[in-house]
Amino acid sequence: MQLKITKFQRQRIKRTTHFKTSEQVLFFQELGELLQSGYSISQSLDILASAHTKWQHWLKEVIKNLNRGLALHVILKPNVSNQVLLQLKLADQHGNLTEALVAIGENMAQLQQQQNKVTQVMRYPIILLAILGAMLVGLKFFLYPILNQWQDTATIGTKGNYHYLYLIAGMSSFILLIGVAFWYRKNARQKLILLAHMPIIGIIVKTIVTYQVTQQLATLLSSGLTVPEILDEMSQSDEKGSIMMFSLTSHARQHLKQGHTIESYILKQPYFNRSLAGYFSRGHQPKMLADYLSYYAKTQFQLLMQQTDRLIGTLQPLFFGVIGVAIVGLYMSMLLPMYQSIGGLYQ
Repeated sequence: MQLKITKFQRQRIKRTTHFKTSEQVLFFQELGELLQSGYSISQSLDILASAHTKWQHWLKEVIKNLNRGLALHVILKPNVSNQVLLQLKLADQHGNLTEALVAIGENMAQLQQQQNKVTQVMRYPIILLAILGAMLVGLKFFLYPILNQWQDTATIGTKGNYHYLYLIAGMSSFILLIGVAFWYRKNARQKLILLAHMPIIGIIVKTIVTYQVTQQLATLLSSGLTVPEILDEMSQSDEKGSIMMFSLTSHARQHLKQGHTIESYILKQPYFNRSLAGYFSRGHQPKMLADYLSYYAKTQFQLLMQQTDRLIGTLQPLFFGVIGVAIVGLYMSMLLPMYQSIGGLYQ
């Protein structure tokens, strides 16, 4: 039996890269809805196999292993994150697997939306800088050689410009290498602290971390666990998973073991929004606290969407202005040698 399980898991690991986040969202949402409609888990998986042809082979293996007595979180281990596995494990133990599957699907959908927003923020500067770089390459390899053929003085001026460009590019590359070396010497939590202190993206980083931690705590507290028990479970499950989550969990766990309160710990961490601490100072029971944190997580997600939209609205005119100034400078560098060449023809 153990040999067959190991072989199955190895086969599933090879297919893990094809089970995208969008597919996981669809899988958990539809599975939870089918279970809510009264179908058994085997019937639900069979319906999903009929609806999604590309999942048929995998879902047949899942059904086969469920019939062997394996738990769902054990079967899905090669496919999903350790945080999701922990939620499935606790839900299976406490008999609320259906609600957990629906909640996991909704949470993953929100996380995907959050990642799309962050990607959208980063896309503008990358595209605009790529356009600027393409213009510089075009000037250097196409336009300047033509101008250099017209007049020798243009060649001298152009070479001088090249020297300045090479100097600026070299200094920028050197500073970038120093920054990268400094970044990689930090551990996961120290990197998060640096990001939280950055002037523009620091606010968004705080909201992202607060939202993800709050959503995770709300889901696990609804299973009846206390915060120290959650930290113990996550420390064990994330040791081979997310480095960032393991680092944050271990640090919080060590802090609480020293006798500090949860709210004091949250207030001392620069990557949390301070309003989160207020929920832990009221002495709520775990399940009631889970309801409050679930609502707070929704407000943080809405705040995150507003912050990213605001940042995108700020970055667009800023980078378009930079590109405009660069284009004017490039035109000046083209036109001045041309005017000098034309003036030389009439002398």
